[in-house]
Amino acid sequence: MPQTKEERMANLQKARAKNMENAAARRAAKDDLKAARQMEQLVEAVETERESVQRASAPEPVAKARTPMRSPKTGRSQAVGRNGEVLTRQRTQTGDIFEIPRNLIPEGWDYQWCAVSVTGNTEILLDQNLMMAENGWRPVPAERYPGRFMPVGHKGSIVRGGQMLMERPLVLSEEARADDIKAAHQLISDRNESLKLGSVKKDMASGFEMSRKYRGTGGDIRISIDREHDAPTPKYDLADPE
Repeated sequence: MPQTKEERMANLQKARAKNMENAAARRAAKDDLKAARQMEQLVEAVETERESVQRASAPEPVAKARTPMRSPKTGRSQAVGRNGEVLTRQRTQTGDIFEIPRNLIPEGWDYQWCAVSVTGNTEILLDQNLMMAENGWRPVPAERYPGRFMPVGHKGSIVRGGQMLMERPLVLSEEARADDIKAAHQLISDRNESLKLGSVKKDMASGFEMSRKYRGTGGDIRISIDREHDAPTPKYDLADPE
């Protein structure tokens, strides 16, 4: 028996209501699943944080001390650190921070501390630093002595107290010292010669005089004649001293 128009409309409304109920149920189920996943993530985060706090608060395991060793060179004690590093006592007393043991200087080279700044101002010593560079001095790299003059890992020059550690071949330093000694001997010789000429000049008779035009050329002796005496006047003029 065919349905009336009113029956068809009623069935259609029921179908729509059922579809709406199913859609709402699906949305609710989807929301419940999403909420469950968020809850699981929250629980995992809390558990992870709790484990992290427990690890941080747990006491660090103390490594068992290893049997001490002796350095074959110095005979002093050596120990192995936590990371396997060999630890020794290399600096047993405090002293001059600018002192450089001879065993640290490579053979055939010379070390020297050169001022590079005064109260932080490098312009004052710029000319001096340029002169040091022209005389063969070059900075010593900090990587050559890690942890000795600068902290471990520092790269570049070694600067302490406004002074930089520099190096140059020993032959140049020996030549410079020889020049300094030669200049000092020459200065002493010139002073002695000046003192000798002074004593000679003091003992000279009347009418004689001595002067020095140039260093190291000896004395310049002159004679003056007083024309008011009874000695006859010469018929020629005396030549002027050169």
